[in-house]
Amino acid sequence: MSKTIQQTHLDFQLEETQDTLTSKSGLTVIQETALALGVVTDLKSLLPLPGSNRGFKPDEFVMPLTLMLCGGGRSLEDLREIRQDEGLRKLCGFKRVPSSDAAGTWLRQPGLCRRLKLVNRRSEKKLIRQSKPDDLTLDIDATYIETEKQSAKINYQGEKSFSVLLGFIAELDLCVASRYRNGNISPVEGIKEELEDSIKLARQAGKRIAYFRSDSAAYTADIINCCQAAKVTFAITADQNSAVKELIDEIPEDKWLRLYEERNKKLYYTGRHYATAVHAMSKTESFSLVIQRWPNPKADLFEDSEPYCYHVIATDDPRAEAVSTVPEVIWHHNRRANAENYNKEIKAGFGMEYAPSRLLRADAAYFEIGVLAYNLTIAVKRLLLDASWFRKTIATLRWQMIFIAGKVIEHGRRLILRVARQHLALLKGMRERLRTALLVT
Repeated sequence: MSKTIQQTHLDFQLEETQDTLTSKSGLTVIQETALALGVVTDLKSLLPLPGSNRGFKPDEFVMPLTLMLCGGGRSLEDLREIRQDEGLRKLCGFKRVPSSDAAGTWLRQPGLCRRLKLVNRRSEKKLIRQSKPDDLTLDIDATYIETEKQSAKINYQGEKSFSVLLGFIAELDLCVASRYRNGNISPVEGIKEELEDSIKLARQAGKRIAYFRSDSAAYTADIINCCQAAKVTFAITADQNSAVKELIDEIPEDKWLRLYEERNKKLYYTGRHYATAVHAMSKTESFSLVIQRWPNPKADLFEDSEPYCYHVIATDDPRAEAVSTVPEVIWHHNRRANAENYNKEIKAGFGMEYAPSRLLRADAAYFEIGVLAYNLTIAVKRLLLDASWFRKTIATLRWQMIFIAGKVIEHGRRLILRVARQHLALLKGMRERLRTALLVT
């Protein structure tokens, strides 16, 4: 009886090659997208130049850092992966790549974050201008980055952190607002300013912010008045203060209606009821409150427990005025939860949970480069790929599009990138679409 021999190793040998190779051919498409959108030109014109001709230019810092983040880099030290990838550097036109120490020093420049925001703003305007919908939805949400940095402050949850206020165009998944600040800053700070800036940005791109969604941090008279003055429909989670609770208590029992959710063309009872009321703050016009209630699962634990839990949406959406269309307001507002996914993608997907410096302004500039990396991948998905790619995360893009091995050949004055047959159609198709895309300024 013969014995089965167990395989304990793979049957191949390793040898060195003199060929110029890259394992990240897909990053060349992101670099080309940045060129086509004018990002590299804007970096050269809007960011401070070096003090001497031998110094690194701003695009020589920003673009390698951007590709590093798109490729999965988690810290400044990972910049060496771009420096050591001769094939990628040749394809992207990187004659030199700074060291991580040089990049860290460069990020500390005063005013750098503000200038990087201008670069991002220009590319955001171009992408919004090319979008199909004219009416856009803006979601704004604050997120925390926990850290042990000495410069970080304690947030309201009692943890040391930085706080980032982020805004996204829901129809495009595009980040159009970012404010990097310390963890002790109130979540409401900056929301009105970012809302006004986003309204202006959309107008400059020939579109308009038609709808604004946010959590209870935006439930202030200033923000509601800003929306009403700009004719932007708002849906904001309301604080359940004493005035709101009084309105809830006054709603007759027969006014509470069952809330149904449509799935696969069938209606399913959610276990919740809804009702509406009219409310106004001391300095606002009246608006609707859309109130949901459901049985309190902990009502039996304490004698004085409330029998119901509530969730309240403050809105001037006309659909809140008709009983039959109130659920549409609820489901539309609930979709603002996608903002949490956007936040997670920027923080975890692009490594923005990492703060490279002891200086807040340097960390803010680094985060702005992370926003650029995120938006460039959105541009690639929206401009160069079909709709099946829109919901894919950067982790999936790396696996399916970025981590493609290629051989770089110099033939005369031409560079040739040779990839496996199964990847050729994808990369070739994206480059062709990029060259025909209407990238207007």
